[in-house]
Formats: sequence, structure tokens, C-alpha cells
Amino acid sequence: MKKPDIRSSRTVYRGYYNVRMDSLMRSDGALFDYTVLDMSVDAAIVIAETVDGLIVVNREYRHPTGEWVLGFPGGRLETGEDPLIGGQRELFEETGYWSDDITLIGTCYPLPSILNQKIYFFHAKNAVLKSRQHLDPFEFIEIELKTEPDLKKEIREGMHIDSMMCSALWYKSLVPC
Repeated sequence: MKKPDIRSSRTVYRGYYNVRMDSLMRSDGALFDYTVLDMSVDAAIVIAETVDGLIVVNREYRHPTGEWVLGFPGGRLETGEDPLIGGQRELFEETGYWSDDITLIGTCYPLPSILNQKIYFFHAKNAVLKSRQHLDPFEFIEIELKTEPDLKKEIREGMHIDSMMCSALWYKSLVPC
């Protein structure tokens, strides 16, 4: 299959993410505009389990929703950063936990219709608390430790959750950990 030709591309907003407007030409010659949220970097999500088998979970205030949302530690990678190193860094910054036993369990594009960001999912075993949190000014995160059954129960009961948590748990279910 032939991709549409990009006739022009311009950034219409710059910020935490950029908004780009691309003019595309289909194979039949028709032109149309396509809006892209350009993150310019990928992200990592980490399911971290302590030596006691508890899962490290973030309860994070997510301003666009106005809610405290349950999710896993993670965030944007630095430009050129190895996803595994970025996952370890995000786990440590957001929770104070560290693991040397971390494995890639999957990748996906969470919203490919408008977003160019790829997410790397990791499973970290034997995570230990080594520090306090080192949060960015816009991060409001409370750390909770949960058993996997309790976490899945909260998800089933309709708690406010980050969809990446469900994706991460699905990938974890596919990979023998």
C-alpha cells in the first residue's frame, strides 16, 4: 500500500507537545489536512513489583480529567535515551523505587490516529525503595502498594484509571514473568 505524500508540514503550536498540521495527498490526488500531536519523544511505563510481590502504583492527579487517576510509574523519555534506562529513571523519580531486574514486555502506539508517540512497557522485579520521590512541578503523585488481585478488583469496580495501566497488565499477562 502506498502512503499519502506529505505536501507540507507546519507546527501550529509549541509546548509540552507540539501540534503539527500536515497537508497530505492521497493516491487519487485529493488533498487534505491532518492534525498531529507531535510528542517528539517516546515514553516508558513500568509495572514494578517489590521483593514482597506488591505492585508499585501511582495515584496521580491528572489535571485534564480533574481526577486522581490510578496508573503505573512512567513518562516521557529524554531525547536519545534508551527506553529501558528511561523506564528505570521514571520509576525512580516518581516513586523512589529502583530495580536492576527490568524487562521489556511490549510496545504500542496508544492513540495513533492523532499521536506519534510510542510507549514501551516494562516489568521490573524485586523493586526496592531507595529514595524519596523527585517529582516535576506538574506531578502530583501518591504511591500505593497493591497486590495484583486487589489492583484488578479496583479496575473492575470502575476506579479512575490510566488506560496504559490496562495495556501494561495485558502485556504482562502474555509474558512469563
